[in-house]
Amino acid sequence: MNLTQRPLTDVEQRLVNVAADRGYELTHLLVKVCELHHPASCVTIYLDRQRDLSQAIRVKIHPETPSEMLEAIEAIQGLSIEPNFFHHANMRRFPKRFNGGKRKINFARAVVCADITAFDRLLQTLATE
Repeated sequence: MNLTQRPLTDVEQRLVNVAADRGYELTHLLVKVCELHHPASCVTIYLDRQRDLSQAIRVKIHPETPSEMLEAIEAIQGLSIEPNFFHHANMRRFPKRFNGGKRKINFARAVVCADITAFDRLLQTLATE
């Protein structure tokens, strides 16, 4: 992975470090998203690089995450799940569906983390899935 082409910001690097502490590996780095994968639990998430990360941390999780897990995530202070699906072609490990166009596109649920502590709790919860 060439980090010089798409370098992480300081905030993104801190988030990747937190993820690494939880067993996640940075597996794909793009302009708009960072792919993080937890090999032991086979969980993949995407960190949104487009949003101003000083305000909120936005993480994409699998769109077919079980409702019990979604309820557990919503119960964690500082986490909220956005009601609409998020679509992006570079979320390669997630399923595809039509979103108004002629081609299917990858989609996900978006979880907003209020701070780095909430982000850490989300990672921990997802890895125990």
